[in-house]
Amino acid sequence: MTFETNNRVLKILPDNVREAVAEKCERVDLEGGTVLARAGERTNTVHFPESCVISTLQTYSDGSMIEMGNIGCEACSGVNLTLGYADQLNTNEIQVSGSALEMQAESFTTLKEAHPEFKRALFSNVQAVFYQTMVSGGCNGAHDSKQRLARWLLTMNDRNDGETMHLTHEFLGQILGLRRATVTNAASDLQEAGLIEYSRGRVTITDHEGLRQASCECYDIVRRAYDSILPEPE
Repeated sequence: MTFETNNRVLKILPDNVREAVAEKCERVDLEGGTVLARAGERTNTVHFPESCVISTLQTYSDGSMIEMGNIGCEACSGVNLTLGYADQLNTNEIQVSGSALEMQAESFTTLKEAHPEFKRALFSNVQAVFYQTMVSGGCNGAHDSKQRLARWLLTMNDRNDGETMHLTHEFLGQILGLRRATVTNAASDLQEAGLIEYSRGRVTITDHEGLRQASCECYDIVRRAYDSILPEPE
């Protein structure tokens, strides 16, 4: 029986290679807030998200953090290992609870060298993740808080089983690098426009197309990049 997965990096592999990779993976359930690896530590495991979302975070000297990028079912962690670097460049933390396939770093490196198709998929993943990070950096400088919030909510919605997400103003401010009051104002504007409902830390998208129009073009740019670099198999 062919191994079934929601993770795009694994889905694009030939069946025999996917089976070889799956044999070295363990399916795990991960809770939001779980730190998978901290910056500067050796990377011990790689995760292929099925339904969870991983944030790559940068911590500054004053203790503040900002999200540099995030990884859902269209990608995987282990960018540093793919490039031959054993230590974490950023802290990886579970942003949205869910499942993932977990692999030990030693197995990851061995399989990467043993299967050229796996290696190509991993380098495609590196390209896609780096591109997403670059677009996010440009977005943070070029677009207003409401556009950035809309983009982020759409991205999370793509990876979420339902339309409702559990998100606080404080969390959103930390992830987007915005003051809590700024997030509150942006969320209020989106709610007044009938695009979302937001109450007690629960966000529900009520008008997906309207929210897409309220977002900046960065959302579609990143989606097209992933579809091009890591295309869904037919």
